[in-house]
Amino acid sequence: MPRAPDLHRTTIDIDKDAFAEAREVLGTTGYKETVNRALREVTRQERLRQAAGIIRSGELGVTTPEQLAELRRPRY
Repeated sequence: MPRAPDLHRTTIDIDKDAFAEAREVLGTTGYKETVNRALREVTRQERLRQAAGIIRSGELGVTTPEQLAELRRPRY
């Protein structure tokens, strides 16, 4: 069965405990699904971290969580 051109077949050693924990956290079943989901999740979290940094820097002109909290602060 031919593989899609964007896939790469390889052999790696995987820590069984780390795999079991990742599988549980991700809700996946097999090795392939777990590894692929973990790789996508790592890059997704990094993109979110970078986006949060840009928002907090004020570069986008978006209200930061800190600014929003200050705006919502009760004034007497």
